[in-house]
Amino acid sequence: MSKSKAEAIFILAVLSLIWGSSFILMKKGLLAFSAPQVASLRIIFAGLIFVPFIIKNFSSIPWQKFKIVIIFALLEIGIPPFLYTFAQQHVDSSSASILNSLVPLFTLIIGLMYFSHKFSWAASLGVLLGLIGAFVMTFLKASSNLNSVLDFGNSWGLLVVLATLFYGIAGNILKEYLNDLTSGMLSALAFVSMAIPAAIYLPTTGFFSLPLTSAHNLYSLGAIAILSTFGSALAILLFTKLIKFSTALMASFVTYLIPFVSLFWGWIDGEDISIIHFSSLIIIFLGIWLANRKSTV
Repeated sequence: MSKSKAEAIFILAVLSLIWGSSFILMKKGLLAFSAPQVASLRIIFAGLIFVPFIIKNFSSIPWQKFKIVIIFALLEIGIPPFLYTFAQQHVDSSSASILNSLVPLFTLIIGLMYFSHKFSWAASLGVLLGLIGAFVMTFLKASSNLNSVLDFGNSWGLLVVLATLFYGIAGNILKEYLNDLTSGMLSALAFVSMAIPAAIYLPTTGFFSLPLTSAHNLYSLGAIAILSTFGSALAILLFTKLIKFSTALMASFVTYLIPFVSLFWGWIDGEDISIIHFSSLIIIFLGIWLANRKSTV
């Protein structure tokens, strides 16, 4: 095994542990704060981590690529946190993580449609199966009680599906247009540029009128801080590094392992893990395997 492939596998494993734990951390953040507050705080905390880097390397900022960096940042960092937190007010963390497995499929679709990737029937069938798996997870009742088959209250899961679409677009943009930027510079620009509007928006949510020093709120703030540091700042830094010496599709493979980590945390937290979860996960994974079985790293 080559050194670069071994490094890619290592980063994938670390990312799966980090992002797989993000869903339960979002859930804990939502115990005390609203969805807009959790999403804004996540972006702001992560942005603050990169402020020293921006100050130190201000003269090296590639302003000619700033517009495309902003587009990437919106799709990868700015919008998805809001979609996930709104969804997780109605969808458990285990279900959200399974829907997150659609990222490789959307990465493939966008690559086929807009980046001249080669078409194949296997890929098309894989996309179809993946979407069926997402439908099962989104609309079927995610519990052990199968008497009530349809539960359209779970349509909130479509927000997670939309977020995975944005991730698929962002991954292709990164590989095609931003591959020459260092991981540190790209991550810093993306987070700081998104943290500014998030910081402007946060006061409008009523955040500063809350009793922030209460034990309950401090617990949720701690979960958000961990989520921001590891699930956002460190994870995106590793993701951008991974995508530079592999492909957008390879980098998106991290979503293979995320559901297993999230299902474990969901089980620890007392969530109802049922046959619906595992059935939809198997369908999505089969679709991803079909879509990518001829792909090379």
